[in-house]
Amino acid sequence: MVVWGTAIAGIAPMKIVTLLFASCISFLVLSNINTGSFNSVESWKAKQTPQAEARVQWGTQHASMQSKSQLRDIKNDTLGFEKVLVINLPERTDKRDALVLASSLTNMTFTFIDGVKGEVVTNNSLPWGQQERKMKTPMLGSWRAHMNTIRAIVENGWSSALIIEDDVDWDINLKSQLSDFAHGSRFLQNQTIDAKTHSPYGDGWDILWLGHCHDTIDKIDTRTYVIQNDPTVPANERLTLGNKDHDLLNRWPDHSRVVHVVGAPICTFAYALSYRGAQKILYALSVKELRGLFDNALSWWCTDHSQNARCLSAHPAYFSQHKVRGKAGKNSDNNPSAKGVEKANTANIRYSTRLNLEQLLTGSTDYLDSYPRTEEYATNDAEVHKVS
Repeated sequence: MVVWGTAIAGIAPMKIVTLLFASCISFLVLSNINTGSFNSVESWKAKQTPQAEARVQWGTQHASMQSKSQLRDIKNDTLGFEKVLVINLPERTDKRDALVLASSLTNMTFTFIDGVKGEVVTNNSLPWGQQERKMKTPMLGSWRAHMNTIRAIVENGWSSALIIEDDVDWDINLKSQLSDFAHGSRFLQNQTIDAKTHSPYGDGWDILWLGHCHDTIDKIDTRTYVIQNDPTVPANERLTLGNKDHDLLNRWPDHSRVVHVVGAPICTFAYALSYRGAQKILYALSVKELRGLFDNALSWWCTDHSQNARCLSAHPAYFSQHKVRGKAGKNSDNNPSAKGVEKANTANIRYSTRLNLEQLLTGSTDYLDSYPRTEEYATNDAEVHKVS
């Protein structure tokens, strides 16, 4: 089942883009989706079978004042979560400098949690499954740093927290993007946009996997919420993704972002946990056992549903790894042999915060667009304009 939504984000805090859209959100529910590449919603409809068309239900959804109130917290300095926590090795002052600057320029507040080197993780502290240090030492440090951060949520009683790694990047329209995401996360939890909830993203989720390098749709719960004509999403052919990811996104028109239940997420660039979710993961990935690398173990926990896990995601992801210019190993503390980078870049983020730091500092409106539209990819109903 698919629900269509229109990007309702509006203008980012820096007011650099204006999305042209109708004043209401039209959506449809359908099944039996044909795959293929589409340039517009109309071309997508033209490819559907009569059986699928017969299952379409049309409706109009207006954003009431109450729904706007429900989503208001997403605009705060912690994106609607109680905390935003950053894992950062103390000696990587370069990464901390960059994130402090980036967060200040996009009106966010980060709390830093010290990263852990694998050498200080003792054998006796390892969970069942890692008694013989099966994972490489840097990976053990990564696991322990994430567990320390998750434990902090439980120790402090935080209702929710977004955990990010110290090399991430995001679009300068992030708060508007997450407002759209909240419509999808609420739909997947069977909670209307007007329902009163503790979290603007709805109540009942364990993980919101907002930054990954790969994912698919869950095989059991295949419902999707499609944000169409999202001006911050590059055309499908220009996205840097694996084959399976392209197969997923090619089911819908270009410039679509898909909110769904996770299927096989990899990489933990950014993920939010509810308090209950943090409790569950502290048990599953430390107290009980550790079956593999942290991101793999977290993914398996989500997909085996052993503790009624409720993990939601979006494609393309909202956070991505930023690679700075530098020599081999500069961008990875876990992989010193990683190739050097000649030109700083962030995959799949159109208006990168990290690549626009100078513009944000100087007040320039000449923002770098990493995926500028061309005649081939432009659509009439999803143009982006810079506003002075």
